[in-house]
Amino acid sequence: MRILHCLSTREFAGTERHLAELSAIQARTHDVTLLLDRNTVDPLTGGDISGFLCPEVKVVRAGVAGYLPALASELRSGRHDIVHTHLGRASARASWLRRAGLAGSVPVVATLHTSYRGRSYGAHDGLVCIASWQQEALPEKQRDASALIPNWTVPPASTCEARAALRERMRREWRIPDGGVVIGAAGRMVEEKNFGLLIQAWKQAELKPGTRLVMVGDGPERGALQQAAQGRPDIIFTGYRTDMPDLLAAFDAFIVPSRHEPFGLVLLEAMEAGLPVCATAAGGVKDILADAPDCLVAPDSLEALTEGLRRLESAAPRQWDMSRYRIGAAASRVEAFYRRYC
Repeated sequence: MRILHCLSTREFAGTERHLAELSAIQARTHDVTLLLDRNTVDPLTGGDISGFLCPEVKVVRAGVAGYLPALASELRSGRHDIVHTHLGRASARASWLRRAGLAGSVPVVATLHTSYRGRSYGAHDGLVCIASWQQEALPEKQRDASALIPNWTVPPASTCEARAALRERMRREWRIPDGGVVIGAAGRMVEEKNFGLLIQAWKQAELKPGTRLVMVGDGPERGALQQAAQGRPDIIFTGYRTDMPDLLAAFDAFIVPSRHEPFGLVLLEAMEAGLPVCATAAGGVKDILADAPDCLVAPDSLEALTEGLRRLESAAPRQWDMSRYRIGAAASRVEAFYRRYC
């Protein structure tokens, strides 16, 4: 099958990682092309999907005229059996071209990485939802042309000995005292991630000496968050990192304070690492922790988040059933979804 993925972003976050991993496994048995913007580097963090793509995936970049004409050219080229768009910018342009009769006859599907918007996805043949709340919110016609295929996580490739060495190295870098408990949080530092409330809850929880909160990520709110944490050496900011598995090895627990989380990939990664977790019952998180309601707290609640931190301080490692979240099974389901249309 000849597959064209379309993405128009300048960052490297959950969606970009999802696409890099999906295209890599598809390229083992299919002809896979990825249409990107001319520049894909995040000006704030330096993150870039380009460094995470496997060599077998062909990359086409939009020219100086922009993404829309490049996408129109690919849609009409006859070189693809299926077109798969990701996120709003690429998806809205594909929908516009189809409505204008400028997209040729190739079938077009999308993955909903966030919320459904008719302008972006209303002209697509089919939609992949990564969480049940998305599928429930679809117009009836498009719900019938959708599939629920959750995101995935990849098991750590390192041995137990290697992970132990990583743990020691990272904790030494952060100057964690002997026996100190490290609770991690990660994500783009924007309002919906609610890291400001997490800092308030951390102060209110008054955990035992030696316990540390390590916050991984960057974004427009980082300066304000660091200001809120001023004078608190027990709150550590790592900045933007691409070595999340290494960091997870150094954590003892993980917390997700988001107001809304379309899926919750970072939560899934923490569970893969065997960490006890606490997360707000928001968006896709409710699917992931459906069998562990004790790990959920009310969204946007200072008291609930404070109690969650207190529970995590003494929580033991936890082995989660991750069989539902394997990339091989997900890729097979995506391929079966494609075959509805081509």
